Amino acid sequence: MKTKPLDSPFQLMVNILHLETTTLNCGVALFSNGKVISSKSIRKEGYSHAENIMPFIDEIFSEVSLGKSDLDAVSVSGGPGSYTGLRIGVATAKGICHALNLPLIAVDTLSVLKNQASALYPNVDSYVSMLDARRMEVYSRSFSKDSTSEVEAIVINEESISRFDNLGSICFIGDGVEKCTGILNEKDHIFHSAYPCAEHAIELAETAFDASDFVDLASYEPFYLKAFKAGVAKDPFNLRDKSNRIAH
Repeated sequence: MKTKPLDSPFQLMVNILHLETTTLNCGVALFSNGKVISSKSIRKEGYSHAENIMPFIDEIFSEVSLGKSDLDAVSVSGGPGSYTGLRIGVATAKGICHALNLPLIAVDTLSVLKNQASALYPNVDSYVSMLDARRMEVYSRSFSKDSTSEVEAIVINEESISRFDNLGSICFIGDGVEKCTGILNEKDHIFHSAYPCAEHAIELAETAFDASDFVDLASYEPFYLKAFKAGVAKDPFNLRDKSNRIAH
C-alpha cells in the first residue's frame, strides 16, 4: 500500500481523489499538490450516486494528465449524512483503494461545510454546519475561534438553539439551515443553504495525508450518527398477506 513518504528535501506531488456522496449532491474532485485540478458533481431530487460516481471519476481523469495509478490516496466524506449516499461513497472508495493498493482517508462532512462557509463569509465569529436529518432534526457541529463542538443530532426548537447564544455572529450552512430561520432571526446571522462540495474537502484530505491519518480498509464504516431504521417494505400486490393467498 502507498503511504506518506519519509521526510525528503524535495517537494513531492500528492494526488488525492475525493468522493462526496453524503447528501443529494454527488461529487468527485481530484486534488494535486494543494490544488483542485478537476471535479464533477450533480444534484437531483433522487439519489443518482450509484450510476454517476464511477463515470464522474473516469471523466475527471480524462481531463488531466494524471492516471489512476498516480493516486497517493482516496478520500471520502464519511458522514454524518444519508445512509444511501454514505454506503455508496464508502463502498466505491474502498473498492478503488483495494484495486490500487491505496490508503483511505475519511473526512468529517460537517467540517467540509464549515470550510465552504469560511471561504464565502470569512469575517463572521463562528460557523454552524447543519445537515437535514428529517422532520425538525439536523446533524450539527459548531466551529468558533476557541472551540469545535462534537457532532450531534438536535431537534430545532427554542431550547436547543440556546447553545448558539454565545457564538457571536454566525454563518449557518447546510441543507438543514432553513429549519432555523423562523427561530434564529438575529441580524448578525447568515443562513446559507448548501450541500457539501467535494472541492472544499481539499484541506482536510491533505492534512490527513500529511499526518498519515488513514482509516482501516477492512473495518471502516461511515459515521451514521443515528441507527438505521428501515421503512415499511412496499407490497403493491399484497403478496405478504398470507390470508389473501389462494390455497392449491
